[in-house]
Amino acid sequence: MALNTAGINALLEDGNEAVIFVAIGSGATSGDQTSAARVQLTSTVAGGVITASSVPYAFTGTALAGATHALFFSASTGGTFYGFDALSGDQAFNAAGEYSITALTFTGSST
Repeated sequence: MALNTAGINALLEDGNEAVIFVAIGSGATSGDQTSAARVQLTSTVAGGVITASSVPYAFTGTALAGATHALFFSASTGGTFYGFDALSGDQAFNAAGEYSITALTFTGSST
């Protein structure tokens, strides 16, 4: 899954103007956030594909905490959970509590 219905609707309503924040998580739910803060996603949308620009995105968290998913939200704190995308590569914050997303592309579909 990438975006849930709320996330898809936000993009359909606002297109490139949709505000989406990304966090790092140890699972696929909003309660699994392991990064200390969320970062505003800067993206381009073309042909149903959302590609993050202005990468890398840097996060801080607890040293060696799980980092298995990118979690998407409507706000920097609280807000609506827009879905998730599984991360590849390193699956944990490093020993200094740092994690970086260097590329992020996802698609969404709804029925």
